[in-house]
Amino acid sequence: MMPTFDYSAYNASGKLVRGIISAESERLARKTLKDKKLLASSIKQVKARSSSKKSLFERQSNFDNFDLSLLLHQQAILIQSGLPLEESLRMTIEQAETQKQRRMVESWRSEITEGRSFSEALRRSPYKIPEGVIAGVGVGEETGHLDKILLRLSDELSTSAENRKTVTRALIYPVTLISVSIAMVALMMVLVVPKITSVFASSNRELPWITELIIGVSKFVQDFGSAFLIFLLTIFITFKVIIRNPNIRLRFHTLLLRLPGLGRWIRMADISDWARNLGVLLNSGVPALAALRISSAVVGNLSLRKSFDEVTESMRQGVSLHRALEKNLTESGFLVHMVGSGEASSELDKMLIRVAEYYSARLNNTVEVFLKLLNPMLILAMGAMILGIVAGIMLPIMDMNNTI
Repeated sequence: MMPTFDYSAYNASGKLVRGIISAESERLARKTLKDKKLLASSIKQVKARSSSKKSLFERQSNFDNFDLSLLLHQQAILIQSGLPLEESLRMTIEQAETQKQRRMVESWRSEITEGRSFSEALRRSPYKIPEGVIAGVGVGEETGHLDKILLRLSDELSTSAENRKTVTRALIYPVTLISVSIAMVALMMVLVVPKITSVFASSNRELPWITELIIGVSKFVQDFGSAFLIFLLTIFITFKVIIRNPNIRLRFHTLLLRLPGLGRWIRMADISDWARNLGVLLNSGVPALAALRISSAVVGNLSLRKSFDEVTESMRQGVSLHRALEKNLTESGFLVHMVGSGEASSELDKMLIRVAEYYSARLNNTVEVFLKLLNPMLILAMGAMILGIVAGIMLPIMDMNNTI
């Protein structure tokens, strides 16, 4: 892909303008600006970040899927109103809410003004655009229904991003609450408990077992707390390094699917994204095998992605989709049944969208119930820890007062 440069330059009237331009080198970029009667003030290459996924609902896209959904929705509305694509992009640049959105649309417009199609402009963008979006836009340009496909892609991007946030919210909430609780208790053990319990040590009195336990935990945190944190950090860094190995990562993702609760969430989210992606692409007119290949890339769990790749290979060999799913995804009976019904009724794309909606709703309900149950349990656990610390401190004090 040709390098892209972010530039600021002065036009013939002396006004400073900014934009993005594609050129083989910085020298050629300056020459192109000069040909456009622009005097370059600064030129900086925009480096595209690498990404391991090229999919319609990319999990770790360099450009937020909500922002991309908004931009596609704007283009669809402007095109429906009768504006040419280049003009609608110019209006979007003027109304961009963030600098990143403006840079993104400028890169598209720069490619289009050079005579390239919208899908090719997306592909050459310095920001990584999901492969499914590019394929859908390409079909829209060929069929003359670009506005409708852009609206559909926008809706599905937004829905898929919401699914990702549902799973993330379910994981982040308990982890954050537990981390804050541990940090608060550790601070109490290091700063508060030693000062109070030092009085007990000098009294040579027999202490309650809970006080002895708290004093022991406090001493451990003071003596080994730093070493323990370094140990945990070492484990985390080691894990980040070894997980880059494809075989180890595949085994880890297989293990994730077997975990109670979390494994079901991952499976439901990935199947929902795969079904939605495939349904949208088939409805947009993308050939079946190409749509299956793109949809497989959407699946974040490598173990599930391998299964969907095997489904694609079976389809390539002439096996029907529901037979291929039945063979490779034995734990997804609802998906297999709905796909079979869709093939029989020639409404496969609609059935796949319904499957995606079913798994999405099921995921939302499951996570919502989990959070409602977890919230009081965590509050009770935090209360029990605080109560234990207070009891361990107050019992000896009350005993000393009674003696006096």
